[in-house]
Amino acid sequence: MVVAEQELLEYLWLGREEGFTGLEHEVIFRDLCCGCGNCEAVCPEDVIRVDEFPRLIGECTECGYCLMQCPRSFFNADKIEEELFGEVVEDELGFVLKRIGVKTRDEGIVKVAQDGGFVTALLKYALEKGIIDGAIVGGVKEDVLWYPEARLVTSPEELPATAGTRYSNSPNLAALKEAKKANLERLAVVGVPCQIEAARKLQFYPVEDVDLSRRIKLTISIFCSSNFLYEIMTELVQRNYGISLENVAKVDIKGKHFLVFTREGKKVEIPLKEAYRYKREPCKVCTDFTGRLADFAVGSVGSPPGYTTVLARTEAAVELLDEMLAEGLFETVELKEEKGLEIARKLQLRKEKNAKKEIRRRIRQILPPPYRNMKF
Repeated sequence: MVVAEQELLEYLWLGREEGFTGLEHEVIFRDLCCGCGNCEAVCPEDVIRVDEFPRLIGECTECGYCLMQCPRSFFNADKIEEELFGEVVEDELGFVLKRIGVKTRDEGIVKVAQDGGFVTALLKYALEKGIIDGAIVGGVKEDVLWYPEARLVTSPEELPATAGTRYSNSPNLAALKEAKKANLERLAVVGVPCQIEAARKLQFYPVEDVDLSRRIKLTISIFCSSNFLYEIMTELVQRNYGISLENVAKVDIKGKHFLVFTREGKKVEIPLKEAYRYKREPCKVCTDFTGRLADFAVGSVGSPPGYTTVLARTEAAVELLDEMLAEGLFETVELKEEKGLEIARKLQLRKEKNAKKEIRRRIRQILPPPYRNMKF
């Protein structure tokens, strides 16, 4: 999407005339909010909270920051990709300098990892070496089982509690506010592709005295086909399938199933079509599976079981990865196309196709009757 200077000015004035109401009308009520947490992070009055979606908890002063820094208000992904990598590549995986499958040798991380434990191992290494002084990640609320929350981690000891995957929304970028208050200067941001877009929005469309963009030094994207409402756990898993959330050890998506692993070792396969009933509406218009704008893009797709597929996109990412490999922190495998990366490519194409279809459907809904059956 090309963003003209005049359009930026219009969004700025809209935000300052309507404040949070402008964000509601332009993004939230249109089912576009990705729940990234940017609006909470940039709000100077601290009156926005994001759980699954943003809400106002105090008096809005109509500064306009929330709308201006929202990645779903305006965002030119191609332009940013070109700025980051020097080109916009046609490859479904995006721009990649190095690709490899890895599995951590750290037994402590293996016990809590979703797959190969790369992200946790990377953050531990970066914190121990002083490459970063904090990491923005997703954790779990202490008083609500399996309910994600944004978390700022500043020591390796805090990492195990944040490992693994939750498939409902964690507004990770919201934790940037805490990092700013702590005056942290070198942050890693972990998130799904839309959250990496949120981080890049802060960097490439900075607003006045927000002062967050310079603090982001490393971005790690998790492969994502879609995110789900928290009801996937309370309604689908607990009520429909009778699995107590206290007994859930791990959840995963493989093939056509949403998988639930219990603490006694039982695996329950739930058809993915049932899980998709809880898919977040904003996810239906997202076109990015791997995270084309991140330094690292990681996921299980493309690697053997127990390994993490790692795509290093920037020189800094390659340098960091090579350091860790040189220290023998990982077992490695070569990534193959057949029954490997080709699956990731297919998932990217499917996500893009479905998003374009959904976007066309939404446009038709608001067109006058004579034009709703137009082909475009």
